[in-house]
Amino acid sequence: MATLSADVTPKMVDWVDEKVKKGLYKSRSEVIRELVREKMTKNKFPMAALSEKSLKEVWDNEEDDIWESYL
Repeated sequence: MATLSADVTPKMVDWVDEKVKKGLYKSRSEVIRELVREKMTKNKFPMAALSEKSLKEVWDNEEDDIWESYL
């Protein structure tokens, strides 16, 4: 595996460290690898990313009561 370094803002470091602290990831590296994988997937399958965004907008719309019958 290759090593990569990047300059990031303190806010980004805090965000990554919070993910590790919560136990969502074992290390900073694991967070970064996951983010890179997600970006690569979205670039490879742009329609999937668009579909995911559309579904999220529908799901997050609390004024739309269509989901009540499914919950």
